[in-house]
Amino acid sequence: MKIDVLLEPDQTPEQLVELARLCERAGIQTMWLQNYLSSRDAFLSLVPAVLATSKLRLGVCIVSSYEMHPVKMANALLTLNEYARGRAGLVIGGGGEWMLRLGMKTDKRVTAVRESIEMVKQSSADKPLAYHGKVFKVYGFQPKYATDAPPLVYAGANREKMLRASVAAGDGVMYSDMPRGLVQKTSDTVREVLQAAKRPVEGYRISNIWAWHFKKDREAALREARRELLLRGWLDSWYLESFLSADETDFITQNKGAFYKSYLSRTGVVDGVPEELVNRLIDNLSLTGSIDELPGKLHELDAFSAAGVNEICFRLHDDPAEAIRLIGEHVVPKYTQ
Repeated sequence: MKIDVLLEPDQTPEQLVELARLCERAGIQTMWLQNYLSSRDAFLSLVPAVLATSKLRLGVCIVSSYEMHPVKMANALLTLNEYARGRAGLVIGGGGEWMLRLGMKTDKRVTAVRESIEMVKQSSADKPLAYHGKVFKVYGFQPKYATDAPPLVYAGANREKMLRASVAAGDGVMYSDMPRGLVQKTSDTVREVLQAAKRPVEGYRISNIWAWHFKKDREAALREARRELLLRGWLDSWYLESFLSADETDFITQNKGAFYKSYLSRTGVVDGVPEELVNRLIDNLSLTGSIDELPGKLHELDAFSAAGVNEICFRLHDDPAEAIRLIGEHVVPKYTQ
């Protein structure tokens, strides 16, 4: 597996430059930057980082079809790719936060994602693009400046309907928090879709975003992991049922407010939920522990590799520089050499 990292969008452009240089030295393939409603523009923020590096790929994750027309996605991505000399990337997905915050209707969401990927992938300096989709249309779009190696475009997809609609349109697929108990079936669906579309499976990028929580102090690592549990697939029952009983899944669903409070308070205290159950969520939805435990925990990634996941994207939270150094020291040598 190639190793990527996904950063929270709370870094200044100057901090991103230093983190990008650190990623490049650590042997990390791609540094992704989250795209949130109230954060700095992710494309613009990455420009200094692409200018400061030469090998590292840099990308934006995730852009929703409901926040940005695919032609604007293409222009933003291709401009970043020009600065990066062919090292840029983009993940396109449904975008839950954007839909909620903008109060937008989500009609034809699956179709919108597929069409967005197709339009961005087909945008080229070679000839004008005429695209007539059910959701999006464009006439005569020809970014003549886009002469570098094409950027990578991923579908952000987890569930079967979105996978079947979007997988064959891009260069890869990026799952989010896909548990070990679901990853084999999900990856089998991806391969089935590619074969039906007469696309080679070899060379197709299958990535999974996976939470990283390792610190010198084990309790500090667990506190961060507990604090961020709300974000792990939004604790959707579809994920939880792969490793919890039906009663336990119902309990978590009914007490999701406790995880929301933990996330907002930044305390990592999940009131009213048994510690044993919280720990099982952490064990099944993240890679967590003390630095001393790290080498012995890496076997937890093997199920992803065995299922055909060829890129693992560690989602970093507090102190991303320390996390990048640890990943470069412990994970990159094991999985990329």
